[in-house]
Amino acid sequence: MKKTKRFVAILLACLFCVSAFVGCSGDTGTDVDDTTAADTTAVVEDEKWPEVEGTVIYVDVTAEEGGDGTKDNPFKNITEAQAKIREMKAGEGLPKGGITVLLASGEYSVADTVTFTAEDSGTADSPITYMSAKEHRAVFTGGITLNASDFEPITDEEKAKLVDGSAKEAVLKLDLTKYGITTENLGILSAYGTDLKGGSADAGKAELFVNGERMELSRYPNITADDSFIRVGDNDNVTVFTVQDEYKETLKERAKLWQTEDVYISAYLGYAWAHGAYPVETLDVDTLTVTMAQQNYYGLEDGGRLYFFNVFAETDDPGEYYIDRDNCVLYHYPTEDFETASLVISVFDKPFIVGTDLSYVTFSGIYFTATKSDGLVLSGDNIIVDNCKISDIYKNGIVVNGYDITIKNSDIYCLGRSATIVSGGDLDTLTPSNNLIYNNRIYSWGQLNRTHQNAVTIQGCGVTVSHNEIYDAPHQAITWSAPNNIIEYNEVYNVCFETSDCGALYAGRRLDWYGTIIRYNYIHDIGGWETAAAHAIYWDDGLSGQTAYGNVIANTTSYGIHVGGGRDNVIENNLIINPGNAFIYYDDRARGGIYSGNIWEHTVEMAEVLAEKQLLPAWVEKIPGYGDIIPYEQGYSGDVNDLNLSCNPANNIIRNNMLYEMSEGSHEALKFAYQVFNMSTVENNLLFTDLERKQVPNFDNGDCTLADDAEAYKNGFEKIPFDEIGRIKEDK
Repeated sequence: MKKTKRFVAILLACLFCVSAFVGCSGDTGTDVDDTTAADTTAVVEDEKWPEVEGTVIYVDVTAEEGGDGTKDNPFKNITEAQAKIREMKAGEGLPKGGITVLLASGEYSVADTVTFTAEDSGTADSPITYMSAKEHRAVFTGGITLNASDFEPITDEEKAKLVDGSAKEAVLKLDLTKYGITTENLGILSAYGTDLKGGSADAGKAELFVNGERMELSRYPNITADDSFIRVGDNDNVTVFTVQDEYKETLKERAKLWQTEDVYISAYLGYAWAHGAYPVETLDVDTLTVTMAQQNYYGLEDGGRLYFFNVFAETDDPGEYYIDRDNCVLYHYPTEDFETASLVISVFDKPFIVGTDLSYVTFSGIYFTATKSDGLVLSGDNIIVDNCKISDIYKNGIVVNGYDITIKNSDIYCLGRSATIVSGGDLDTLTPSNNLIYNNRIYSWGQLNRTHQNAVTIQGCGVTVSHNEIYDAPHQAITWSAPNNIIEYNEVYNVCFETSDCGALYAGRRLDWYGTIIRYNYIHDIGGWETAAAHAIYWDDGLSGQTAYGNVIANTTSYGIHVGGGRDNVIENNLIINPGNAFIYYDDRARGGIYSGNIWEHTVEMAEVLAEKQLLPAWVEKIPGYGDIIPYEQGYSGDVNDLNLSCNPANNIIRNNMLYEMSEGSHEALKFAYQVFNMSTVENNLLFTDLERKQVPNFDNGDCTLADDAEAYKNGFEKIPFDEIGRIKEDK
């Protein structure tokens, strides 16, 4: 499989992907039912409907039309149940204790979004639950299952267009029109080309999934354990570049067979934290000069990384595919288990469920898979997504906005963009949303838009992210852009594997995101190559008012904690092991240039936002000292060393952090700007060398529990509840 070549951890993730219907179970462990699709059709009648207390409405996709929602005569689809509930509300009202809509096992192929409004809401006394009768066996799919037997060998003419000799006999093709698939269903690939820092308005394109894994559009170079890119050479910093000399000879021979009118590049052309995908306008095979059809926002830099994709001639690696979108033909280099594999092509181009102003509704145990859009989009209050699976999504897994919304116990994976985006709360009054992301397994996101897509994107205040297992992504895991959030007891690993100047937990460039607490997380194995600046916790470009305590950080390619010049931050009682650079880094970039008058432009911008927030009574009343901060302005004539001046790295607390060097090498404990020491409390941060693993005896087995007699405890370090970090098998 494609991504197993990059990381062993991804291999383990793929082993979990055993399909129930469309090849994507995302098995969460021993508690998950792995019954196959064939078993579903043979459900024993007594086992079909579990006993559920209260009022129940039954839905079975295999039922005859015209049902009434009873156990013996179920509705055929969820919208009939929805209509029934509206009818009940308009009549005698919702029954006390609420309603459970029970969905029988089966594949609910979707033709349109199921739309919920306030009219579909429950109440605190009468909540409404939509629940799979058998865990994860009610499957909402926007894909079409393909039969391996329908594939056929390619023609001699098509073989001649392939670069690799062995591929000529391996690649198969399928006429998708046999399945009723049209060019419109497949989507226009040209919509994919965009600068992807903030996502795009891309309407989505059809994709191939095999056993729940997103297959790779035919590309060069292939994914390898060592490298998957070629490098940019000479360029004009706009749209034209050549590749570096070391790649030219090989590429020149291959590119002679390329049909370049439909080729794209996936690239980090300017910065290693900004990915983009762009159509190639022309490719001069003789000089290997590439002209892009659009400009990269961050320009072109020598050494920028890229690969070419959507290249039919490069269908040369098991798992790769190419779609002739004009003629609706799928070409695929089969994997070893092709004959028995689940083969699905996504065609649905909308979210499965959209809820607006919805209240007291739960979605439980349902499996949503294969759409060219987002998975679920929900707004309102008291909404719960519990024990669901969301996979094979082109855009974002779950997008929510409102109050008291919970996403818990779910598997969210195989996503083109972000896994969850969470908004809510009132930023003017600092009223918390009380939204909760709890006990989920989130992995393999950012597979298309490869930067600035996250497992959890927090866009509201008062959000708690707790006890999740988060792993396998090219860029960052958790980001936040609002105050007063809690990130706790999560295990985060194998992220930032393709990027640099990044952090597993990241936010930056604001003076109005105060109050976020990061505590008791295990963040480990961050970064993909030794020289990449990947950090565990990264408070970038003046971010202020943050707290990190009780975290366990191990094996980062750069700093354990990186702080870019902020103020009022607390870093306390963290255990940091084996960073690639200093254990904790703290500079004064927001203050830089203050004596020359050439102050950083973002220092002024952040101060302007600070001044706006200081006009809101809640901010001054609820955030200690916030009203005393002096916003820095151009031409400021006061005391530049005033601790209250917004640009100064002042009033920080960095203490009682225990730093362990457990491999050969020597790194600075603290790499701080002078003014950080001068304006903050920095004390009792101790560096130990422990090559014999006496202080952390089970470190090599992934257990960072300190020995009972560890030197840290003799120096005031407080015990971290390491055994409580990560997912909890049973929901509390």
